Amino acid sequence: MRCVLFFIAAILCFAQGAMAEDGPITATEIVQREKKMCTDFNDGKFHSTEQTITLYDFTGDGRPETIVDASQFSCSTSLTMWGGTGGTLLWVVVDGKPYEFLAHGWKVVDMDGTNVLLLAVHPSQCSDNVVPCYRAYVWSNGAFHTTR
Repeated sequence: MRCVLFFIAAILCFAQGAMAEDGPITATEIVQREKKMCTDFNDGKFHSTEQTITLYDFTGDGRPETIVDASQFSCSTSLTMWGGTGGTLLWVVVDGKPYEFLAHGWKVVDMDGTNVLLLAVHPSQCSDNVVPCYRAYVWSNGAFHTTR
């Protein structure tokens, strides 16, 4: 099980790096790319809700970053295109760079004027026997940070 989770994490890290190398990306481009992935898979029909893209200021510069929530996607030919037991994909785009997360749910919490991205994650992210499990991410020094 741990090998499978490691393999998935490695693929997600590679995918994030590959996306970043292609230059700046927008939330709309992420949605369009995922829509194409659906339509390319057995001519699937893609749908997303109004809650797909939301805005929050994580960097503290007064300009909001965008969050793309794949839990708001559906594809007629695949039930698990954007997630599974580990959670569903979530991207936060900061200055054209997508940061990719895997979560069962998420929320942004204001802690003394700082937006904190709170993710409900797979128990393996905390330990094998802790349920529920959460991770809190804050933006600092040009990246998202959490504790282990």
